[in-house]
Amino acid sequence: MAGGEGSGGGEERAAVAVTARRLRELSRQMRRCAEAGDWDGVMERNGLREKQARQLPEDPNHPGADLARQALAESLECDRAVRAWMEAERDRLGAASRDEHHQREARDAYSRYSD
Repeated sequence: MAGGEGSGGGEERAAVAVTARRLRELSRQMRRCAEAGDWDGVMERNGLREKQARQLPEDPNHPGADLARQALAESLECDRAVRAWMEAERDRLGAASRDEHHQREARDAYSRYSD
């Protein structure tokens, strides 16, 4: 659906509305998955979102172009939110890894000097 001429404008707009609605819903699901730490769910929904986004019209004169722009804007906002959750998770895992490393070093030092 990358283009679109003037005929059937109502039908074309309706088709874009369905795709845009699905894209927005997948974006919301993706955000909820990120908030829950379900990174497999994030990746799955991201793949589905990409398929939906490719179905939106690229032509700014398409009857549903405004719907496509709105859905894509919401999708980009979702990407920013998910990126923030991913960065927070990365930082949390990095801190946990450093803590584990320090604990291991302390155990090793204790065992070396306690014998």
